[in-house]
Amino acid sequence: MVEHKDASKIGSSMMSSYLPLLVFHHHRDGQEDNEDEMLMFSISKQSLHRNMERRHVSAGNSSMCWTTPQGWILLFQDHGTVSSACLWNPSTGDKLPLPDIVGEEEHQIQYHNVCLLSHKDPAHPQCVVVLFNCAAPDFWYCHTATSDNSSSNNNWRYHSYNIGNYPSIPKPPKGKKARRRIRPVKKIISIMASFRGKIYFTNWPKDMRAIDFSSCTSTANHNRPTFQKFNIPDVGLPNGLCSGRQWLVESQDQLFVVTIGFIAFNPNNIGAIEVHRMDFSSSTQECWHRVHDIGDVVFLLEDENMATSCAASALGLKANQIFFMKNFMDDDGDLCIFDLETNSQEITQVHNREDLILCRKPFWIVPPS
Repeated sequence: MVEHKDASKIGSSMMSSYLPLLVFHHHRDGQEDNEDEMLMFSISKQSLHRNMERRHVSAGNSSMCWTTPQGWILLFQDHGTVSSACLWNPSTGDKLPLPDIVGEEEHQIQYHNVCLLSHKDPAHPQCVVVLFNCAAPDFWYCHTATSDNSSSNNNWRYHSYNIGNYPSIPKPPKGKKARRRIRPVKKIISIMASFRGKIYFTNWPKDMRAIDFSSCTSTANHNRPTFQKFNIPDVGLPNGLCSGRQWLVESQDQLFVVTIGFIAFNPNNIGAIEVHRMDFSSSTQECWHRVHDIGDVVFLLEDENMATSCAASALGLKANQIFFMKNFMDDDGDLCIFDLETNSQEITQVHNREDLILCRKPFWIVPPS
């Protein structure tokens, strides 16, 4: 693998030709005290780069960034009690300013989040950008399209939700005392995708739900997002397997779920990979239909149960494939490419570094749709 030693001076127009990029955000030379850097692998060019657009795709003491499945990247710059924010287009370099974030001592925005846009186009009048907390049942959101981002009616808003608790496990008995249950833990939204202006998520194992932000207009600051419930069963694991992971993916105005099943509860031993498409017109419980063709696109999966869809042939990629890091537990450079048509897997080693101390799990930068 040829590594380009320094791409920090490459502009956005140049970066555009390398998308999609798989990014390894890590501490340089394997030392946590060292400055962080980015290794970026272009799956279309089959080339490895370092620190491309570092001034944007970086994280330090005063800045944070989050990619979105829609391609735009949310940038934060901390200025003490106030943080500036914008959406950045990695293909064109364009920036869309967002309202400043006024710090709240009780609800601070943490780096361990995932970000989505409710619509593909942030210029859509009802589009919101949502920052989900991966460790607690809450999120921040604000509208992206407004003529005056300084308006008090379009500030960032904090929202705490309750979608139930994880199943509690009884504590083991001690002597003759009665068994006691561990205190319930609230569920956190983790498997989600933006679809037709709403954010859909699975409330495993019961149903599917969606968050509707249409009532949160910039002129109705007191309104809150609404949660909708659908009587749609969860897609089960592949036959014969009892553990696995799932991703929701929006692609070409359709909603898919990708399921990767593990053998013997070992996440590094994959037994099967399946893709199902949602049929919203179905009046029965059989809403999910297994497919072996997702069209002229590729699916790109991340560790945080986030996923995106990209054009294939237009970017020089083979269609009908799924890309994800092969080892869910290890931080190595093995990228798995699964072909839906042939039901086969291919492993590409995108880097041969053995000393990477990742700041976060690998993530994708994709061209905005």
